Amino acid sequence: MSGTLPLRAERRRVVFDHTVEGLFLVALRGRLSVTAESSLRRAGLDLSKKLLPAYPFETWKHCLEIVATDLYPHLTRPQAWQEIGRAMVEGMARTVIGKATVGVARLLGPLRALRRLEHTLQSADNYVEARVTERSPTCVEVWINEVMGQPTYYQGILEACLSMTGAQGGRVELLSCSGGSASFRVQWEE
Repeated sequence: MSGTLPLRAERRRVVFDHTVEGLFLVALRGRLSVTAESSLRRAGLDLSKKLLPAYPFETWKHCLEIVATDLYPHLTRPQAWQEIGRAMVEGMARTVIGKATVGVARLLGPLRALRRLEHTLQSADNYVEARVTERSPTCVEVWINEVMGQPTYYQGILEACLSMTGAQGGRVELLSCSGGSASFRVQWEE
């Protein structure tokens, strides 16, 4: 097979421990049922032990499904995932890494903080890519490559991020969802 390039092995998609910490050990601490904690253990996330450095994408996605079912049975699936996205950011903001990120975001303001969105999201895992297209000084479109089939999770993340920058009158609208990706319009008042 000379002249043929070898197929490159696909990189294993993982979520980093501080992301898991922010959601499960900070934002959701004491809120999950015993049944949910048992389901999380079976899925590969044992909250009674020291966290692993990273968790596989599929484990993370399954664990978020467990949270949606346990904490938000009264909401629609999209609403539950949106609440988890908000909780994720709120929990991350109370971790060591998150406190520094929030401080910088407040100094930068909404537009400049959103320009750094891809970097911010990549600190949580090794597979999410984002593109931010500026439409005006108070409006951007955000494309995210992998939304786990739950775009409202990232809608909740973007809403919480916008709020943490000090933006007033923030709104996040899902524009499209195709394959694993989604696009959002993010707006705020001047």
